[in-house]
Amino acid sequence: MDTNANSAPPQKPWAMWAALTLVAAGAIAVLYVLFAAASKPETEAGLTRFARGDMQRLYVMEAPPALPTRTLRNAQGAETTMAAYQGEVVVLNLWATWCAPCMEEMPSLAALQRNFEGRVRVIPISVDSEGDRAKAISELARLSDGSLPFLQDMTRGVLFDLQAAGMPVTIIYDRQGQELARLAGGADWSSEDATRLIEGVLAEE
Repeated sequence: MDTNANSAPPQKPWAMWAALTLVAAGAIAVLYVLFAAASKPETEAGLTRFARGDMQRLYVMEAPPALPTRTLRNAQGAETTMAAYQGEVVVLNLWATWCAPCMEEMPSLAALQRNFEGRVRVIPISVDSEGDRAKAISELARLSDGSLPFLQDMTRGVLFDLQAAGMPVTIIYDRQGQELARLAGGADWSSEDATRLIEGVLAEE
């Protein structure tokens, strides 16, 4: 009597390899989905999610410099520092009359101040020389329609303090004086993109 007559035929090696391949492919697909899901929030995390449109050059530094402590002079010649604005959300802007993009964006920074009056403080710091001081005061008053305060660092040291590669540069600080994000180059701060950014900053307070 043939004892093997009713036994199952031996499994072919290629079938085993095909099954293992399918299992491996499934595992890889699962890992890919999990990795994508885990990495997506990181790319969209924090204020970088607002880096689009007029705010497309917005970025967050890994180790931002501290709020500058350098002495500044206001329009009346009195000395002050940025410490006077701690406790407020600050949008600090470095500018000069000889910087065309700085002059171009200044009216929009003034509009930002008017739109968020009482909630945000927009602080332009001029790095014009002593010889251009009167011109800088006059131009800021004209471009901002008197909405923005005049502060000046004639030494231009604030550019190095803040690691500014060029101008204009605009830096957003929280109420503790910690840098949240910055944008290098001119931008339209009266745009919907800028409004969404500032609303996002205030919502996270």
